[in-house]
Amino acid sequence: MIWTDLITGAILMLTGWAVYKFPMLISGVNTMSKKRLAKVNLEGLKLGFRNVFLICGGAIVLLGGIFTLAHLPFGFHLVMQLVAILALVVTCFVLSKRYDMGMQGEEGKKERRKNWIGIIITAVAFAVILFFFFKGSKPATVEVSEDYITAKGGGYSASIPVQNITSTTMLSRWPDISLRTNGLSTDKVSIGHFRLKGGESCMLFLCDDGGPVLEVRTADGSLYYFNCATEEETLEMIAKVKQQISEQ
Repeated sequence: MIWTDLITGAILMLTGWAVYKFPMLISGVNTMSKKRLAKVNLEGLKLGFRNVFLICGGAIVLLGGIFTLAHLPFGFHLVMQLVAILALVVTCFVLSKRYDMGMQGEEGKKERRKNWIGIIITAVAFAVILFFFFKGSKPATVEVSEDYITAKGGGYSASIPVQNITSTTMLSRWPDISLRTNGLSTDKVSIGHFRLKGGESCMLFLCDDGGPVLEVRTADGSLYYFNCATEEETLEMIAKVKQQISEQ
């Protein structure tokens, strides 16, 4: 994840330099009339934006390095990035009010209301993202019935008819994954669509604490990997799958 932090931080710091050199890049400024722009302390605004972007970008790089070296959970890492971005948005809003005289008094009342609505929507969006992330980062549930293996977690699901299973193999370790194509991957769980190093597509419903892994192949060429929240639950699930297959 350190590369993500380095790239994100570099982009933010570069943006800070760009808006200082070219203030017309600041949203709203480039659409103002000359009369409206005269009410803006442009020097103070672009200096404030530059400092905020530089500080936020540097903080993401620094904290990303700390999180990586300390091997802290991915969830904390995500929260850190979202909080930094939310702080950037709120600070830019505050700066736009401070250096824009046209935003003061009754004249700017409508504009201030629109900006506050934007801030609230942004905060709610971040809260929703965090909610679904932490909900999705829990281990998947795998249920075995007479006719189906059903797995759900992280917003992904799979329902495999037992009669369509062509082979099952218990693995002592996770498969070799080369790419996450559409899924969720943290330091604890990997759920969703992935690609193996050999190029084969598969679905994972795996938890780091779940012990062994059940590999399931079906008649239509699909490939799945399952385990549960604990090793005991995984072994019990594997035993049920083998029992249902033997009874078909």
